[in-house]
Amino acid sequence: MPQTDELMSLPKSNSLVRNTMLAITACHLRTVSPGVLQYRIAEHFQTSLALQDYQRALDVPQEKLGQAGADALLLSAVLLNILAFALPESETPARLNDDADPRTSWVFSTHKNRLGWLALQAGVRPLMRSMVPYFESALSFLGLIFFGTRGENWVLFQRNLDLGVPETWIKVFELESTDCDGECGTINSLKNGDASQDQPVVTSHPKPINVYHIPVIVLAQLRTLEFRHSYVFKNLFFLGKVQSEFRALLYHRDERALWLFGYWLGLMCRFEKTWWCDGRAKRDYQAIRMWLEQLHLAERPGVEGEMWRELMQDFRAAPVFNTL
Repeated sequence: MPQTDELMSLPKSNSLVRNTMLAITACHLRTVSPGVLQYRIAEHFQTSLALQDYQRALDVPQEKLGQAGADALLLSAVLLNILAFALPESETPARLNDDADPRTSWVFSTHKNRLGWLALQAGVRPLMRSMVPYFESALSFLGLIFFGTRGENWVLFQRNLDLGVPETWIKVFELESTDCDGECGTINSLKNGDASQDQPVVTSHPKPINVYHIPVIVLAQLRTLEFRHSYVFKNLFFLGKVQSEFRALLYHRDERALWLFGYWLGLMCRFEKTWWCDGRAKRDYQAIRMWLEQLHLAERPGVEGEMWRELMQDFRAAPVFNTL
């Protein structure tokens, strides 16, 4: 992240940004120096303060927030999601250079809150929609913070299939059968199974639902994105497109949702040694790969098996950057 004047000055005047950045700093120290109690305590303390400030900022009426307040709120939302993406202390290997065991991933967990780390991300989408009067300037500000220039931001994706989406992807995710843009759909609560009553599930809707549509298109463009270390933040754009219906499919281990999410994690694995994403990206990518392989999808009869063989080849290649 470029050390711009704006990034250095904002924490002096805004406690939300200050406490969020201190939480990120403590998390970094805890990650690179596992086992140091003081860093764990500092992380928990600063994260608690940051979340309290974040909630207070969310309660401020939009008209009173102002551009500076909107900039600070959106910046802190991105940073808090980076904080949530980093593996927690309880899931971090005791030795610095060890990889986390894939079987400790949420993919194999039976815990009802196994996707709780995505909870903060769930609120970013409505937050951004509520910031419409400030959004364009806020994106310019975030571009300066994360990429070092106001001329660059996350908004570079288009919603059509003529942008390099592989034919196999179009068929497997049934993108030809609906023109739904991925924005439609409703959710209810599951009343049985291993989910709690407040876990969302996909329900019927009068408009055709294809919750895979936008994630597929975003991934098709991310996979050929020029490699720069700062572009790890562009890859976070995918999480902004993960809606509640898609998270419900992940929760219930839908094979296509797992493939998409795992493919994205494979893309995140390209950014090796990025302290906050390396551990989770590697662990959960391997976990999803193990889960899908144990389903023997490629052994299904006929065309379905052939398409899954192609999908799994793409999946294994995701961590390796190439220009296609």
